[in-house]
Amino acid sequence: TRAATVAATRAATHAATVAATRAATVAATDAAEKGAAAACFEMAGMLGLECARRWWVAYQGGNMWPAWDSYLTAARDILGLRLPEHKAYEAWEQAAIEGGFRVLHPEFCMVSDFPEILRVDAENRPHCEDGPSHRWRDGWALYHWHGVRVPSHWIESRNSLPAAEVMAERNLEVRRAGIEMLGWNTILQQLGAREIDADADPEIGTLLEVKLPDVGRTRFVRVRCGTGREFAVCVPPEIDTALAGQAWMAGLTPMDFTRPEVRS
Repeated sequence: TRAATVAATRAATHAATVAATRAATVAATDAAEKGAAAACFEMAGMLGLECARRWWVAYQGGNMWPAWDSYLTAARDILGLRLPEHKAYEAWEQAAIEGGFRVLHPEFCMVSDFPEILRVDAENRPHCEDGPSHRWRDGWALYHWHGVRVPSHWIESRNSLPAAEVMAERNLEVRRAGIEMLGWNTILQQLGAREIDADADPEIGTLLEVKLPDVGRTRFVRVRCGTGREFAVCVPPEIDTALAGQAWMAGLTPMDFTRPEVRS
């Protein structure tokens, strides 16, 4: 009894202390943030805060923003358009050709060198499956998957990337890229998908159900294709057998679907 009482008292005291400390910390943090905001406003005023919010206006992409420059030079060089503005544009054009990202200010200009590594996919989007898509000589790097910027460890540690981390990503485009990187088959294995139906033919596959963030319970047919690779295909929630899933993928009803004798 004594041991239980001591343990319960200690636990209650610890919980109360943690809660009180957390509340005091949050209150102090809120007060500090409000004080800092008030000090900034007093020093800079509304115009200063608005300028700070629009800092990006001084930021230009150089050779990394070629689309607009290509449009302007095509009108001049391909279509033969000649405007007085083209003379003023020459300096901007040379800066875009000879340098990377830059920040312009009346008192200074910061210009980035070209990256030592720049990799793209077949559609010219930044992409690399085993390293940075961009890397500069000082070591700073960017990682992309078919045009979508992703965390560096998603690429560098792709083989050990937890599916739960990918599925918890709030940005839908980044999550979609992570799903492509892992593949649904790996994701279903890691998330402990529940088996609904298994066909004797592995090429017909297994019907699985898994709970996904923002979606709920979702069903997949995990199959083995003619090349021996395994993959998973999302199917409607009313599908109740792997065979019905195969029929749905073929655009047929289960009654009309015939098991293929030969797989391509």
